Amino acid sequence: MTPQNTLDLKGNFKTHPFAEILAEIAQAKLSGSLRLSRGERKTIVYVNEGEIVYAVSNSREFRLFNVILGQHKIDKPALAQFPNLANDIEFAASLQEKGLFTKEQIDDQIVTQIKQIVVEALSWPEGEWLFSPLARLRENLVYDIGVYNVLTDYARCVPADAVAERFRSVQEGFTVVPERTTQINLQMHESYVLSIFDGYQMTIETLQPLCSLPKSVLLQALYVLWLGGILQRQEWNAAFSVNKLAHIRSSKMSLVKEAVKPAVPQAAAEAVPEEPATEQVEEPVKIPEKEISLEEYLERVEKAETHYDIMGVAQNAPISEIKSSYFSMAKLFHPDRYHRESVGIQRRVQVAFTGLAHAYETLKSPESRGTYDFKMRKELELREKRRAEGMPEAPAHEELKTESGLESFEHGLNALMEEDYGQAATHLSRAVHYSPENALYHAYYGHVLSFSEKFRHKAEGELQAASRLDPKNPKIRLMLAQFFIDMNMLKRAEGELNRFLEIAPDNKEARELL
Repeated sequence: MTPQNTLDLKGNFKTHPFAEILAEIAQAKLSGSLRLSRGERKTIVYVNEGEIVYAVSNSREFRLFNVILGQHKIDKPALAQFPNLANDIEFAASLQEKGLFTKEQIDDQIVTQIKQIVVEALSWPEGEWLFSPLARLRENLVYDIGVYNVLTDYARCVPADAVAERFRSVQEGFTVVPERTTQINLQMHESYVLSIFDGYQMTIETLQPLCSLPKSVLLQALYVLWLGGILQRQEWNAAFSVNKLAHIRSSKMSLVKEAVKPAVPQAAAEAVPEEPATEQVEEPVKIPEKEISLEEYLERVEKAETHYDIMGVAQNAPISEIKSSYFSMAKLFHPDRYHRESVGIQRRVQVAFTGLAHAYETLKSPESRGTYDFKMRKELELREKRRAEGMPEAPAHEELKTESGLESFEHGLNALMEEDYGQAATHLSRAVHYSPENALYHAYYGHVLSFSEKFRHKAEGELQAASRLDPKNPKIRLMLAQFFIDMNMLKRAEGELNRFLEIAPDNKEARELL
């Protein structure tokens, strides 16, 4: 076996999906090529220090001239003057020579091309991959794609049931990568999950009692944070073992391909997978694109009352129509197509796409659709009742949060009385999430956390937060003092009691504790 074969690693998308392979490569900062195949489809993705720098595909759809046509940067008559459209590098050089594009404009189109190739490969449900750490590209074929941004957008669009299948055990652990936490825009629930770590390594099992979100949302957030490079994943079935990574890093790397001509880098040109000689593979059914503008789509999603409104279909639409609508919208309005828009538009597109994916996930199977339809009918009936009584169609957002917080707090107290501290922590965490300004919720959440040695630092933080929110509340101040006593921090307990007695000198319980 040759040295190259001992370093190569191969697998399939069922065991290790393309997105997860990219995440492993990015966090390990590996360099090389990743060859992907699915039937007649062939793609090669080149990485350097963990970053995607180039990609090629044998699909005509992703030839550079097709990408530029799709961006409406050139018309078909203008292409007639270029005899070799199949060679992207020669075509790019010719565009620049004829003065039709500047180098910066060509680079922008190549970046778009690479992203489209990668995003398409991310959608493959099955396929095979081969990673070779020896393959290299020339320096003038290195482009900045932003692998973590691509993976983050992808992770947010993966259906919840598919995400759940990617976590085999609640013992899987995660640690925060500090230098990455400020380099990506997180959604509110993702930031919330990240805040729970507080510098500790956490498993899914230890996260669940501390997180007020449903398990499916927690797992989705973890998947986004991991693929986005913000969390390091441990105790899981990684494709690259510790020994394999050590072997790759210790081996002497040599460039497989040599430069031939500066103007036309043949090495990369030859690396492009060849088109099949005969088109024997049946073409996939093309989904008809709906005539709808971006603004119309965003307004439709933002004003939608039901998942059917989001999808733009009737409530009795067959599942085939729902699928067709979803894939049509996903193709037209995927966030990667709008990375050059303003930050505001990008945010709206991402939120809308998340809503679209959630709607499709709910409606794609008869079981989940039936459950949703039943719930939706109840909500519509309630809305009609409120309208008839002259009330707003839906309770105000703050009203709903207050009600949810109170309900969670009551459940938490009941669990606490039964000494079920895990359930109590879950409910009280939700109460804090819904009503972060309620001092009592923070105090009882901290009290429950104090029963676990691992979370006593966080318990103190919650009790201190409660004391700051309501400094004159004797119940809260005494809970904090009692916490210091239980932790054998007597000096701090004494200081806390003295400070409280300054504002409540007649409190007998405080004097007795002191």
